[in-house]
Amino acid sequence: MGRKKLAVTIISVLTAALIGVGATLAVLSAISGPVTATFVIGDIDLVLEETTGTDYKLLPGVKVKKDPKVTVKSGSEDCWLFVRLTKTGDAEEYLDYAIADGWTSLDGYDGVYYRSVSHTEEDATFSVIKDDTVTVKDTLTKEKLQAITNRPRLTITAYAVQSYGVDTADAAWNIILTEE
Repeated sequence: MGRKKLAVTIISVLTAALIGVGATLAVLSAISGPVTATFVIGDIDLVLEETTGTDYKLLPGVKVKKDPKVTVKSGSEDCWLFVRLTKTGDAEEYLDYAIADGWTSLDGYDGVYYRSVSHTEEDATFSVIKDDTVTVKDTLTKEKLQAITNRPRLTITAYAVQSYGVDTADAAWNIILTEE
């Protein structure tokens, strides 16, 4: 047998062996279709409005219409909603009001109230002052009015923090405090 025939024979035997090995290694296989995770942006949209103005007359015993409302806009994520009422000047001495229903006082923080708001496809609006009324105390006299040097002010600020991953109102308020 010549070299050429020997080489052809060896190549033929090797080819037959490779085909035989390939045939014996056949396995079942499958590939799934793709799954694509698309992430949309979460958000909390918050509006604080009042329709009755910002300047009010200080007259003894008068009930003043004051209607601050905080709205969590549609599409907002579940959140902790807060309002902080800050009294300056002689507000504590001359003004009387109550917080609207549904708010809970945050322990350890004077004037801070909260509620939990769930995701909704509609705006969720909440009154801040009960009956939308602040009463000027009837203990205010003409002499006290003339002695006022620091006008009473009631300032309301609204805040919101996502509730996902933030389990308590205290934890949410601490996030606000670190961002202020």
